[in-house]
Amino acid sequence: MRTKRVPDWDWRIWGSSLLTILWLGAGAAYLATAVGWSFWQAEVDDIGGFFEGFFAPLAFLWLVVGLFIQQKELARTRDEMERANVLSAQQAAAIEASALTARQQAFFLIAENVRRQTGNLLGAMLASHENDLVGSEEELEEHLAAHAAGDFERFARLFLNFDSTRGEGKFGRVGADADFFFGSPFRASLSDEYIRSFRRLLRLARECDAGDTIRGTVTHAPHGLVYGAMLAELRAPQAWLLLDGPVPGGPPVDVAGAWRLVFDPDARDSPGASEFTVRLRAGPGGLEGVALSAAGEVAIEAPAVSGNALFFRLDTGGPVLFCATVEGERMAGRGETQYGDVFAFTARRE
Repeated sequence: MRTKRVPDWDWRIWGSSLLTILWLGAGAAYLATAVGWSFWQAEVDDIGGFFEGFFAPLAFLWLVVGLFIQQKELARTRDEMERANVLSAQQAAAIEASALTARQQAFFLIAENVRRQTGNLLGAMLASHENDLVGSEEELEEHLAAHAAGDFERFARLFLNFDSTRGEGKFGRVGADADFFFGSPFRASLSDEYIRSFRRLLRLARECDAGDTIRGTVTHAPHGLVYGAMLAELRAPQAWLLLDGPVPGGPPVDVAGAWRLVFDPDARDSPGASEFTVRLRAGPGGLEGVALSAAGEVAIEAPAVSGNALFFRLDTGGPVLFCATVEGERMAGRGETQYGDVFAFTARRE
Protein backbone atom coordinates (compact mmCIF):
# COMPACT_ATOMS: atom_id res chain seq x y z
CA MET A 1 0.00 0.00 0.00
CA ARG A 2 1.43 3.33 -1.07
CA THR A 3 1.31 6.20 1.40
CA LYS A 4 1.52 9.86 0.61
CA ARG A 5 4.57 11.56 1.96
CA VAL A 6 3.95 14.57 4.20
CA PRO A 7 5.69 17.64 2.75
CA ASP A 8 8.96 18.45 4.48
CA TRP A 9 7.80 21.80 5.82
CA ASP A 10 9.49 23.86 8.46
CA TRP A 11 7.82 23.89 11.87
CA ARG A 12 7.24 27.62 11.43
CA ILE A 13 4.99 26.91 8.45
CA TRP A 14 2.97 24.35 10.39
CA GLY A 15 2.66 26.67 13.37
CA SER A 16 1.80 29.72 11.26
CA SER A 17 -0.78 27.72 9.28
CA LEU A 18 -2.43 26.61 12.52
CA LEU A 19 -2.45 30.18 13.87
CA THR A 20 -3.89 31.42 10.58
CA ILE A 21 -6.72 28.89 10.73
CA LEU A 22 -7.46 29.76 14.35
CA TRP A 23 -7.34 33.48 13.57
CA LEU A 24 -9.70 33.09 10.60
CA GLY A 25 -12.04 30.93 12.70
CA ALA A 26 -11.99 33.47 15.49
CA GLY A 27 -12.74 36.25 12.99
CA ALA A 28 -15.63 34.33 11.51
CA ALA A 29 -17.01 33.59 15.01
CA TYR A 30 -16.66 37.27 15.94
CA LEU A 31 -18.59 38.34 12.87
CA ALA A 32 -21.30 35.75 13.44
CA THR A 33 -21.87 36.45 17.14
CA ALA A 34 -20.71 39.94 18.10
CA VAL A 35 -21.30 41.92 14.93
CA GLY A 36 -23.81 39.88 13.06
CA TRP A 37 -24.27 39.44 9.40
CA SER A 38 -25.56 42.97 9.11
CA PHE A 39 -21.86 43.81 8.94
CA TRP A 40 -21.97 43.18 5.21
CA GLN A 41 -24.50 46.00 4.82
CA ALA A 42 -22.11 48.56 6.30
CA GLU A 43 -20.18 51.15 4.30
CA VAL A 44 -17.45 49.86 2.03
CA ASP A 45 -14.84 51.95 3.89
CA ASP A 46 -15.87 50.39 7.19
CA ILE A 47 -15.68 46.88 5.75
CA GLY A 48 -12.26 47.61 4.18
CA GLY A 49 -10.91 49.11 7.41
CA PHE A 50 -12.07 46.05 9.36
CA PHE A 51 -10.40 43.56 7.03
CA GLU A 52 -7.25 45.70 6.85
CA GLY A 53 -6.90 45.56 10.60
CA PHE A 54 -7.99 41.91 10.73
CA PHE A 55 -5.44 40.61 8.22
CA ALA A 56 -2.55 42.88 9.31
CA PRO A 57 -1.36 40.45 12.04
CA LEU A 58 -1.50 37.57 9.56
CA ALA A 59 0.48 39.57 6.99
CA PHE A 60 3.12 40.42 9.59
CA LEU A 61 3.20 36.80 10.78
CA TRP A 62 3.79 35.41 7.28
CA LEU A 63 6.32 38.14 6.52
CA VAL A 64 8.39 37.06 9.52
CA VAL A 65 7.93 33.39 8.61
CA GLY A 66 9.00 34.15 5.02
CA LEU A 67 12.15 35.87 6.26
CA PHE A 68 13.04 32.87 8.41
CA ILE A 69 12.31 30.45 5.56
CA GLN A 70 14.38 32.55 3.16
CA GLN A 71 17.24 32.60 5.64
CA LYS A 72 17.02 28.84 5.97
CA GLU A 73 16.99 28.39 2.19
CA LEU A 74 19.97 30.69 1.83
CA ALA A 75 21.85 28.66 4.41
CA ARG A 76 20.89 25.45 2.60
CA THR A 77 22.00 26.96 -0.71
CA ARG A 78 25.30 28.01 0.87
CA ASP A 79 25.85 24.51 2.23
CA GLU A 80 25.07 22.99 -1.16
CA MET A 81 27.50 25.38 -2.82
CA GLU A 82 30.17 24.48 -0.28
CA ARG A 83 29.55 20.79 -0.94
CA ALA A 84 29.67 21.50 -4.67
CA ASN A 85 32.97 23.37 -4.23
CA VAL A 86 34.40 20.47 -2.24
CA LEU A 87 33.20 18.06 -4.90
CA SER A 88 34.68 20.24 -7.64
CA ALA A 89 37.98 20.39 -5.77
CA GLN A 90 37.94 16.62 -5.39
CA GLN A 91 37.17 16.20 -9.08
CA ALA A 92 39.95 18.65 -9.99
CA ALA A 93 42.37 16.75 -7.75
CA ALA A 94 41.28 13.47 -9.35
CA ILE A 95 41.76 14.95 -12.83
CA GLU A 96 45.18 16.29 -11.86
CA ALA A 97 46.14 12.93 -10.37
CA SER A 98 44.98 11.21 -13.56
CA ALA A 99 46.95 13.68 -15.67
CA LEU A 100 50.00 13.19 -13.44
CA THR A 101 49.68 9.43 -13.84
CA ALA A 102 49.44 9.84 -17.61
CA ARG A 103 52.55 12.06 -17.63
CA GLN A 104 54.41 9.55 -15.49
CA GLN A 105 53.47 6.68 -17.79
CA ALA A 106 54.62 8.72 -20.79
CA PHE A 107 57.82 9.58 -18.94
CA PHE A 108 58.67 5.95 -18.24
CA LEU A 109 58.20 5.12 -21.92
CA ILE A 110 60.49 7.99 -22.88
CA ALA A 111 62.98 7.01 -20.17
CA GLU A 112 63.17 3.52 -21.64
CA ASN A 113 64.04 4.97 -25.03
CA VAL A 114 66.63 7.29 -23.47
CA ARG A 115 68.22 4.34 -21.66
CA ARG A 116 68.45 2.51 -24.97
CA GLN A 117 69.94 5.57 -26.70
CA THR A 118 72.46 6.40 -23.99
CA GLY A 119 73.40 2.71 -23.79
CA ASN A 120 74.17 2.83 -27.51
CA LEU A 121 76.34 5.89 -26.97
CA LEU A 122 78.31 4.23 -24.17
CA GLY A 123 78.76 1.11 -26.27
CA ALA A 124 80.16 3.21 -29.12
CA MET A 125 82.55 4.93 -26.69
CA LEU A 126 83.83 1.62 -25.37
CA ALA A 127 84.30 0.24 -28.88
CA SER A 128 86.30 3.29 -29.97
CA HIS A 129 88.74 3.47 -27.04
CA GLU A 130 91.24 1.09 -25.54
CA ASN A 131 90.19 0.52 -21.95
CA ASP A 132 90.14 -1.99 -19.13
CA LEU A 133 86.35 -2.21 -19.04
CA VAL A 134 86.09 -4.53 -22.03
CA GLY A 135 88.76 -7.20 -22.32
CA SER A 136 88.23 -8.40 -25.89
CA GLU A 137 86.09 -8.05 -28.97
CA GLU A 138 84.24 -11.21 -28.01
CA GLU A 139 83.34 -9.68 -24.66
CA LEU A 140 82.22 -6.50 -26.40
CA GLU A 141 80.02 -8.56 -28.74
CA GLU A 142 78.51 -10.26 -25.71
CA HIS A 143 77.69 -6.89 -24.15
CA LEU A 144 76.23 -5.65 -27.43
CA ALA A 145 74.02 -8.72 -27.68
CA ALA A 146 72.78 -8.23 -24.09
CA HIS A 147 72.06 -4.57 -24.81
CA ALA A 148 70.13 -5.48 -27.97
CA ALA A 149 68.12 -8.01 -25.94
CA GLY A 150 66.87 -5.27 -23.61
CA ASP A 151 69.58 -4.91 -20.94
CA PHE A 152 70.01 -1.21 -21.67
CA GLU A 153 72.11 -0.59 -18.54
CA ARG A 154 74.67 -3.23 -19.51
CA PHE A 155 77.30 -0.71 -20.67
CA ALA A 156 76.51 1.79 -17.91
CA ARG A 157 77.19 -0.88 -15.28
CA LEU A 158 80.63 -1.49 -16.76
CA PHE A 159 81.59 2.05 -15.78
CA LEU A 160 80.63 1.58 -12.12
CA ASN A 161 83.08 0.44 -9.49
CA PHE A 162 81.10 -1.71 -7.05
CA ASP A 163 83.99 -2.33 -4.69
CA SER A 164 83.33 -5.24 -2.33
CA THR A 165 84.50 -3.18 0.65
CA ARG A 166 82.08 -0.41 -0.23
CA GLY A 167 84.51 2.06 1.20
CA GLU A 168 83.78 5.75 1.16
CA GLY A 169 84.15 7.18 -2.31
CA LYS A 170 84.35 3.75 -3.97
CA PHE A 171 80.88 2.26 -4.17
CA GLY A 172 79.17 3.38 -7.35
CA ARG A 173 82.09 5.49 -8.62
CA VAL A 174 82.42 5.74 -12.38
CA GLY A 175 85.64 4.23 -13.66
CA ALA A 176 86.22 6.74 -16.45
CA ASP A 177 87.89 10.15 -16.67
CA ALA A 178 87.91 13.25 -18.86
CA ASP A 179 90.22 11.59 -21.37
CA PHE A 180 87.72 8.80 -21.94
CA PHE A 181 84.66 11.05 -22.24
CA PHE A 182 86.20 14.02 -24.06
CA GLY A 183 89.68 12.83 -25.16
CA SER A 184 88.80 12.63 -28.86
CA PRO A 185 86.35 14.58 -31.05
CA PHE A 186 84.33 11.41 -31.62
CA ARG A 187 83.94 10.51 -27.95
CA ALA A 188 83.35 14.17 -27.08
CA SER A 189 80.46 14.29 -29.56
CA LEU A 190 79.01 11.10 -28.05
CA SER A 191 79.33 12.54 -24.54
CA ASP A 192 77.68 15.78 -25.67
CA GLU A 193 74.72 13.83 -27.05
CA TYR A 194 74.57 11.77 -23.84
CA ILE A 195 74.42 14.93 -21.72
CA ARG A 196 71.77 16.55 -23.92
CA SER A 197 69.57 13.44 -23.86
CA PHE A 198 69.83 13.00 -20.11
CA ARG A 199 69.18 16.69 -19.42
CA ARG A 200 65.97 16.48 -21.47
CA LEU A 201 64.98 13.40 -19.49
CA LEU A 202 65.52 15.24 -16.20
CA ARG A 203 63.39 18.16 -17.40
CA LEU A 204 60.59 15.73 -18.22
CA ALA A 205 61.01 14.12 -14.79
CA ARG A 206 60.48 17.51 -13.14
CA GLU A 207 57.08 17.83 -14.80
CA CYS A 208 55.72 14.54 -13.48
CA ASP A 209 57.59 14.12 -10.19
CA ALA A 210 55.51 14.88 -7.10
CA GLY A 211 58.31 14.49 -4.55
CA ASP A 212 61.58 14.14 -6.48
CA THR A 213 61.24 10.37 -6.22
CA ILE A 214 61.52 9.83 -9.96
CA ARG A 215 64.45 12.19 -10.38
CA GLY A 216 66.25 10.60 -7.47
CA THR A 217 65.76 7.15 -8.96
CA VAL A 218 66.85 8.25 -12.43
CA THR A 219 70.00 10.07 -11.29
CA HIS A 220 71.13 7.22 -9.01
CA ALA A 221 70.62 4.54 -11.63
CA PRO A 222 73.73 3.50 -13.62
CA HIS A 223 72.98 5.88 -16.51
CA GLY A 224 72.45 8.74 -14.05
CA LEU A 225 75.76 8.04 -12.32
CA VAL A 226 77.55 8.10 -15.68
CA TYR A 227 75.80 11.40 -16.45
CA GLY A 228 77.05 12.85 -13.16
CA ALA A 229 80.58 11.65 -13.98
CA MET A 230 80.40 13.41 -17.34
CA LEU A 231 79.32 16.66 -15.69
CA ALA A 232 82.18 16.28 -13.20
CA GLU A 233 84.61 16.28 -16.15
CA LEU A 234 82.84 18.88 -18.28
CA ARG A 235 84.85 21.97 -19.14
CA ALA A 236 84.48 25.13 -21.16
CA PRO A 237 83.76 25.78 -23.98
CA GLN A 238 81.50 22.70 -24.16
CA ALA A 239 79.76 23.73 -20.95
CA TRP A 240 78.55 27.00 -22.48
CA LEU A 241 77.03 25.09 -25.39
CA LEU A 242 75.48 22.23 -23.43
CA LEU A 243 74.13 24.03 -20.36
CA ASP A 244 72.35 26.97 -22.03
CA GLY A 245 75.08 29.26 -20.75
CA PRO A 246 76.03 32.70 -22.10
CA VAL A 247 77.66 32.96 -25.49
CA PRO A 248 81.21 34.27 -24.98
CA GLY A 249 81.75 37.64 -26.61
CA GLY A 250 83.55 40.94 -26.32
CA PRO A 251 87.04 41.58 -24.99
CA PRO A 252 88.43 39.39 -22.18
CA VAL A 253 87.25 40.50 -18.74
CA ASP A 254 89.17 40.52 -15.48
CA VAL A 255 87.43 38.24 -13.00
CA ALA A 256 90.10 38.24 -10.28
CA GLY A 257 88.85 39.13 -6.83
CA ALA A 258 86.15 38.13 -4.36
CA TRP A 259 82.62 37.77 -5.66
CA ARG A 260 79.58 37.51 -3.41
CA LEU A 261 77.03 35.23 -5.09
CA VAL A 262 73.34 35.69 -4.22
CA PHE A 263 70.79 33.18 -5.52
CA ASP A 264 67.38 34.08 -6.88
CA PRO A 265 64.77 32.03 -4.95
CA ASP A 266 62.16 32.62 -7.67
CA ALA A 267 64.25 31.15 -10.50
CA ARG A 268 63.01 27.53 -10.45
CA ASP A 269 65.32 26.11 -7.78
CA SER A 270 67.78 27.52 -5.32
CA PRO A 271 70.72 25.70 -3.75
CA GLY A 272 70.94 24.94 -0.07
CA ALA A 273 72.95 28.06 0.69
CA SER A 274 71.42 31.46 -0.03
CA GLU A 275 74.80 33.02 -0.82
CA PHE A 276 78.53 32.37 -0.69
CA THR A 277 81.80 33.97 -1.77
CA VAL A 278 83.95 32.95 -4.72
CA ARG A 279 87.60 34.07 -4.76
CA LEU A 280 89.26 33.97 -8.18
CA ARG A 281 92.90 34.67 -9.04
CA ALA A 282 95.37 34.11 -11.83
CA GLY A 283 97.64 31.19 -10.95
CA PRO A 284 100.66 29.58 -12.63
CA GLY A 285 98.43 27.19 -14.57
CA GLY A 286 95.68 29.68 -15.31
CA LEU A 287 92.57 30.80 -13.45
CA GLU A 288 92.03 29.21 -10.03
CA GLY A 289 90.08 29.90 -6.87
CA VAL A 290 87.97 28.71 -3.96
CA ALA A 291 84.35 28.99 -2.82
CA LEU A 292 83.72 30.03 0.80
CA SER A 293 80.45 29.38 2.61
CA ALA A 294 79.19 28.49 6.06
CA ALA A 295 79.88 24.84 5.21
CA GLY A 296 83.57 25.54 4.63
CA GLU A 297 85.96 26.00 1.72
CA VAL A 298 85.70 24.14 -1.60
CA ALA A 299 88.21 24.36 -4.43
CA ILE A 300 86.87 25.64 -7.74
CA GLU A 301 87.31 23.20 -10.61
CA ALA A 302 87.98 23.95 -14.29
CA PRO A 303 87.50 27.75 -14.14
CA ALA A 304 87.66 29.39 -17.57
CA VAL A 305 87.03 32.83 -19.08
CA SER A 306 86.32 33.59 -22.71
CA GLY A 307 85.42 37.17 -23.53
CA ASN A 308 82.87 38.21 -20.93
CA ALA A 309 81.76 34.62 -20.13
CA LEU A 310 82.89 32.72 -17.02
CA PHE A 311 82.58 29.03 -16.23
CA PHE A 312 83.53 27.08 -13.12
CA ARG A 313 82.50 23.91 -11.34
CA LEU A 314 82.10 22.91 -7.70
CA ASP A 315 81.97 19.46 -6.17
CA THR A 316 79.62 19.54 -3.17
CA GLY A 317 78.75 15.86 -3.04
CA GLY A 318 78.01 16.09 -6.76
CA PRO A 319 79.00 18.43 -9.59
CA VAL A 320 77.42 21.90 -9.65
CA LEU A 321 78.19 23.92 -12.78
CA PHE A 322 78.12 27.73 -13.03
CA CYS A 323 77.96 29.83 -16.20
CA ALA A 324 77.91 33.63 -15.94
CA THR A 325 78.37 36.88 -17.83
CA VAL A 326 80.67 39.45 -16.26
CA GLU A 327 80.16 43.18 -16.75
CA GLY A 328 82.56 45.34 -14.75
CA GLU A 329 81.94 44.72 -11.07
CA ARG A 330 78.80 42.67 -11.60
CA MET A 331 78.10 39.10 -12.62
CA ALA A 332 74.88 37.33 -13.54
CA GLY A 333 74.38 33.73 -14.54
CA ARG A 334 72.81 30.37 -13.93
CA GLY A 335 73.82 27.07 -12.41
CA GLU A 336 72.82 23.46 -12.74
CA THR A 337 73.29 20.28 -10.72
CA GLN A 338 73.48 16.68 -11.82
CA TYR A 339 69.89 16.25 -10.57
CA GLY A 340 68.56 18.76 -13.08
CA ASP A 341 68.07 21.56 -10.55
CA VAL A 342 68.51 24.93 -12.27
CA PHE A 343 68.99 28.24 -10.46
CA ALA A 344 69.92 31.83 -11.23
CA PHE A 345 72.36 34.04 -9.35
CA THR A 346 73.90 37.48 -9.34
CA ALA A 347 77.21 38.63 -7.86
CA ARG A 348 79.13 41.77 -7.05
CA ARG A 349 82.87 42.07 -6.71
CA GLU A 350 83.77 42.94 -3.13
